[in-house]
This record gives sequence, C-alpha cells and structure tokens, in this order.
Amino acid sequence: MIHPIKVFIVEDHKIFREGLKLILNTVKNVKVIGEAPNGKVFLELLNESMPDIIFMDLNMKEMSGIEATEKALELFPELKIIALTSFEDEEYLIKMADLGVKGYLLKNSLRDDFIKAIERVMEGYTYYSDELIVKLSKRFNEIQKKRHQQPEETFSDEEKELLTYICQGMTNKQIADLMHLSSRTIEAHRARLLEKTQTKNSVALAVYAVNHKLVEL
Repeated sequence: MIHPIKVFIVEDHKIFREGLKLILNTVKNVKVIGEAPNGKVFLELLNESMPDIIFMDLNMKEMSGIEATEKALELFPELKIIALTSFEDEEYLIKMADLGVKGYLLKNSLRDDFIKAIERVMEGYTYYSDELIVKLSKRFNEIQKKRHQQPEETFSDEEKELLTYICQGMTNKQIADLMHLSSRTIEAHRARLLEKTQTKNSVALAVYAVNHKLVEL
C-alpha cells in the first residue's frame, strides 16, 4: 500500500489556507494532515504530526516563517519546507535559502505548480517557481542598470552545465552522476561559482544565471 504524502500548511490568512488545503486534498496520494495560523502554533503541533512536506508562509504576524523554519530545522534538519511568498517578500526569500528550505512558490501559483513542487521535493530536488526566478531576475537587472554594472566574468561550458542543473534544483550527488564527477568535486565547483558570482546561495545563483542568460528556463 502506498502511503499518502503528508502535508502541513502554515499560513496566517485563513481563506488562503483553507483554499490550499482543499486543492491539495484533491491530489492523488497527497493528504493535508495539519495546519497552523502562525509559526508558534506550527512548532507546538510539529511533534504530533511530522509531515513529509511543509508549506510555510514567510510573512506572518506572530512568529514569521523565517523564525519558525529556523527553529524547526534545528530540531529536525531533514524537514522538507517549501516557502510560500509574494514577490514583495524577496528579501525574506534569500534568508530562507540560507536556512536550507527545499522549495519556493509564489502564492498565486497554479494548482499544477504546487503538485510539481511536492513531487520534485519528495524526489530530492529543490523546486524554484519559474515565475519567481524570472521576477527576481528582472529586479536584479533593474538594480544593476541603476548601478551601471555589467558582468565581467566569463563561464566555461562545464560551468554553464552545472548552473543549468543548479537551476533545476538538483542535489550535488544528482549533478555528479550526470557530469560523471564526484560529489565533492561538484561541491567545490558550486562554491567557486558562488564566489565568482558574489552570491550567497543557490537561489541567488539561479537568479544570476538566468539574468545573465547563462541558462534558459
């Protein structure tokens, strides 16, 4: 018997929370097992439920998604958390990336996007909403134009291939298998790309790659 994927929703807007719960409960092999209106309640319920996937709103009045995520991952590092964001929350998005969340979705994403995010994260990938990456890329480009900065770095074909896989949310091991390299080598290459692009995490690196047309979504 195939056990359903257990989902927990943390969202302070009840209408959105109820709507998302209704949508996800119609998906085959997915079951919403819990919900919370803020991070504090979520942490209180976490031990009782232990979900496979957590959809976490970033901007909540009583204990933000960032604080709740940090505390939850300290207790259970293997938790798979997907951040729910509006475009105005991009500064929070980068903070969530530093904490190690597994996915990023805009709140106005379609039903199929939520399903795809669940599937990809359960398969071990990191899921980035295409729309979110594109929007962040445009914002990054606007800032760069104001500063009159142009990228001076050049990238090898191998680096571009690696960036493509990073944008697809693959793990170091998955990339290593595709590129026939060791996971340690991929980790070193990823670190050099972060340094080369002056970015701090995979989300910012993906934005950089798309913005500078190093990869195509």
